[in-house]
Amino acid sequence: MRRMGLLTLGLALAASVGCSGGLKCVPVTGSVKVGEKAPEGVLVTLVPSGGKDDPTARPTGIVNADGTFALSTYDAANRAAVKGAPPGTYKVIFTWYPLHRPGEPSDPSAKPSVDKLGGRYADPERSTFEVTIKDEPTELGVIRLK
Repeated sequence: MRRMGLLTLGLALAASVGCSGGLKCVPVTGSVKVGEKAPEGVLVTLVPSGGKDDPTARPTGIVNADGTFALSTYDAANRAAVKGAPPGTYKVIFTWYPLHRPGEPSDPSAKPSVDKLGGRYADPERSTFEVTIKDEPTELGVIRLK
């Protein structure tokens, strides 16, 4: 029985460490709507508010066909993306470029892609979307864009 208690304690401590390595993350999910449609392919990015910003470590997620997303964060120490986002306060930005699926032919003469949201939600300084990620799984709910 004592062994089971130690195992439970060990698992609890491992879970409290977070994503991996020294990066503490919690699961973060939500959904996005543009009008009443699910904007598949929108990139959701969290930018730390009032703190040190490392663009390579911003939590990000891609909106699925049903409008949902789950965030992950790049852990530089382990050189890998890990599920979740570190606790903190963030501005949320959104960009929506056409999806290029693996195996689809690409046109080298095509014009550069343009943000389907017109850049309205791409600047963290102008973002009206702010979220606080606490030290627990976080559901952001439905975020409505125009």
